[in-house]
Amino acid sequence: MQLGTFSNVVYTFCEWVARLAYINLLWILFTLSGFVFFGFFPATIAMLATLRQFIRKNHPPVLQTFWHYYKKEFINSNKLGLVIVAIGLILLINIRFLQTTNNMSTFLFYSSVIMSGIYILIICYTLASYVEIEQPLGVHLKNALLITISNPIPSLFIIFGFAAVYFAVTYLSGVGFFFSVSILGLVILSSANLAYKNILKKQENLSAN
Repeated sequence: MQLGTFSNVVYTFCEWVARLAYINLLWILFTLSGFVFFGFFPATIAMLATLRQFIRKNHPPVLQTFWHYYKKEFINSNKLGLVIVAIGLILLINIRFLQTTNNMSTFLFYSSVIMSGIYILIICYTLASYVEIEQPLGVHLKNALLITISNPIPSLFIIFGFAAVYFAVTYLSGVGFFFSVSILGLVILSSANLAYKNILKKQENLSAN
């Protein structure tokens, strides 16, 4: 590797580190500005939409872009959040109930846990789809379910990404505050893009046949 190429790689890496830290801080600030509950989903959508611009090699001003999506999607993202939270609460209540009922089958308990894990993956793909294309919420959820089932490799990347961030936050002080959410967003978008490419490739193969 030539020195100039190495310098470009180092510069790009440092640029991404600074960008991820900045976006992570904006996510915290805007989540708090919405009193957490009403700010969480708009801030998350704004974070993903901003990161998506940089993944596509666009370089918009970070703060203005984040604020634009936060305002634009405040109502709709909270509607999406209500659906996500409601379904999540149902799954959580079901697991808690099975934990306290001794005569229930262990199979039902672990099935509920697996369903909850799949639901988290569906949420990730739903959020990625939400910032990728405008379509009804039901279509986002249906497509996210199909992607989760038909693309295990990207789903594994999300799982490993979540695990890596968890251990980094646990054992490296300061990482959580500056990078945890933005890195998770990058993992979700990258995994979703891989899933989309796999789907397009399968469609092309079917058309060729």
